[in-house]
Amino acid sequence: MINYSKLAGSNIESLVPYKPGKPIEELKREFGIENVIKLASNENPLGPSPKVIEAVSAALPEISRYPAGDAYLLRQAVSKKINVPPDQLIFGSGSNEIIELLLRTFVKSGEYTVSPAPSFSVYSIISQAMGTKCEWVPTKTSFEVDFDKLLTAVKPGVRVVFLASPNNPTGCYVNSTNLKIFMQKVPDNVIVVMDEAYREFADASDFPDTLNWYKEHPNMVLMRTFSKAYGLAGLRIGYCIADKVCCEMMNRVRQPFNTNMLAQIAASTAINDDMWLKKVLNNNAEGKKYLYGEFEKLRIKYIKTQANFILADVKNGEQVFAKLLRKGIIVRFMGRELGSYIRVTIGSPEENKLFLKALAETIEG
Repeated sequence: MINYSKLAGSNIESLVPYKPGKPIEELKREFGIENVIKLASNENPLGPSPKVIEAVSAALPEISRYPAGDAYLLRQAVSKKINVPPDQLIFGSGSNEIIELLLRTFVKSGEYTVSPAPSFSVYSIISQAMGTKCEWVPTKTSFEVDFDKLLTAVKPGVRVVFLASPNNPTGCYVNSTNLKIFMQKVPDNVIVVMDEAYREFADASDFPDTLNWYKEHPNMVLMRTFSKAYGLAGLRIGYCIADKVCCEMMNRVRQPFNTNMLAQIAASTAINDDMWLKKVLNNNAEGKKYLYGEFEKLRIKYIKTQANFILADVKNGEQVFAKLLRKGIIVRFMGRELGSYIRVTIGSPEENKLFLKALAETIEG
């Protein structure tokens, strides 16, 4: 009798799959709740630009056709918007596919990846699925990257370093000074991947201008996405900015038609709607300020964020998470070293108020 577990190998059999935030419909079915607010997956509470909806709707009759394999129009739109040559861009089905492409292209047998912890668990999941590993390097007590420890961890055999900035799930970031020192010290044959999925929300004065940095450091790769600030999470579209030859090698591995037609159209429209992006960022900035103030009133410690979510210390994250579910509020319980925390997405003004009301009742109860 066939043994699929044995055929897959120990690296797959022992792999713990990524657990996304609880879907709204699932919570409705489970508890019979009609009014549900999801603040668990760092989605855009305002949704995509109306111009995106219009462009996607107009393209629906064409979905019987294959998309542009090289995402030509999207490539041109992004190239023009951020002033990067088109041949230094690679598009994928969200950042996840970009991570997979990088590892499939550049990480050979016996090589592995490293990343500060806690950070995006998909780095480890994809590494393990490909027969290698991601070595987690503990951060400081403030969740800031410990660059001394990180540099020590970059031993022979390390091919990729993942640096999420702003980081998920903490909201912390890597400032210009620390990144500059790190890039000067890290071996130039080690690829440093700056995961900037939340960079549009960053407002720190010393947040690095990585679009200039990657030109000085060919071993730096930038990952960005349309899932967060642009509200296209359901269409799965992300990209990376990298050295021309790096992109050429990844293109040899990339599957044809890997990004769908509607995603390409939506992204090329979204990146040019500056007014909508401004509205999204203003909502996030105002929501962040409001949540900070209310957390302080409730005497809840939180980590200041550069993203669209806040990590809050509620003492017993799992218990608070479960109680909020019964009130129709979905947040994220991270577990492990973050067991006392919940991560909450900054929502619309109404969503933020309803969350805080439920949180206050939960804590007081």
